[in-house]
Amino acid sequence: MAIALDVTERKRTEAALRESEERFEIVARATNDAIWDWDLVTNVVWRNEGCQTLFGYTTEEIIAHISWWYEFIHPEDKQRVISGIHAVIDRGEAFWSDEYRFRRGDATYSYIIDRAYVVHDDKGKPIRMIGGMTDISDRKRAEEQLRYNAFYDALTGLPNRILFMDRLQQTIERAKRHQDYLFAILFLDIDRFKVINDSLGHNIGDQLLIAFSRRLEACLRSVDTFVRLGGDEFVILLEDITSFSDATHIAERIRQELALPFNLGGHEVFTTTSIGIALSTTVYDQPEDLLRDADIAMYRAKALGKARYEIFDPVMHTQALILLQVENDLRRAIER
Repeated sequence: MAIALDVTERKRTEAALRESEERFEIVARATNDAIWDWDLVTNVVWRNEGCQTLFGYTTEEIIAHISWWYEFIHPEDKQRVISGIHAVIDRGEAFWSDEYRFRRGDATYSYIIDRAYVVHDDKGKPIRMIGGMTDISDRKRAEEQLRYNAFYDALTGLPNRILFMDRLQQTIERAKRHQDYLFAILFLDIDRFKVINDSLGHNIGDQLLIAFSRRLEACLRSVDTFVRLGGDEFVILLEDITSFSDATHIAERIRQELALPFNLGGHEVFTTTSIGIALSTTVYDQPEDLLRDADIAMYRAKALGKARYEIFDPVMHTQALILLQVENDLRRAIER
């Protein structure tokens, strides 16, 4: 009787195992994901057809060994992925997941999320790892586009105000830690831009902004940050300069670069720029204050005839405050 019971139990176990394997095979065939089953003892890896359809490999190209999989992980991700997998196995944990780039049959890379479950024997030894790879390239591209839109100007491709203010804050903090660290910002406004925009149209105006950006980029170092704040206003952050005269040299070089006309849609367009320069000092704590002072200096350059640069002086700020107070007093006087 005991033998009969033992045989019955074994048959029930075998039937359950077959049912489980059939269920797994059905799921593996039905899903669009790349399902894999890694034998940790032999390093043989079984893969479903999703690996072929998802990544564009033929059956002949796929090798049933873990080394094939590792070979196609992006070089910048490979060490992290392999270390993460073995860390989970060595710690006796049950689950592993990671996002990385996997090489396709056409030599391009897809972003994937890979999740796996570690199977242990009755003694707790890891013997298998079963997982699935899902292509998340579309999601990654959407995330990257959102990130780009948040920090870069759509028209010129330059960094925008948000990114600039963050970098300027970091630069101010760096200057506080190192007293010999010098930097400056140049606030630029295109002279007569409204006249060009109104007379030749917004399309030509946009082309001018793009061409203006490309020409000025040639005047700068790779470490400098060139930003479009909006409209026809631009800012340059000059980091780690040797002396404050570097800022005036850059401003003068920009003036020289703009001496040549722009050819835009069959129109020859001449333009200049007014530049305000604010130099780094220990009195600045907020990036907004530094940007404000460069803006004030730029308007002083415009008031003095345009196509020139002016360096900010605290007197300029005082005069601006006085002018604002006079305007407010006049409005109250009229009301009274």
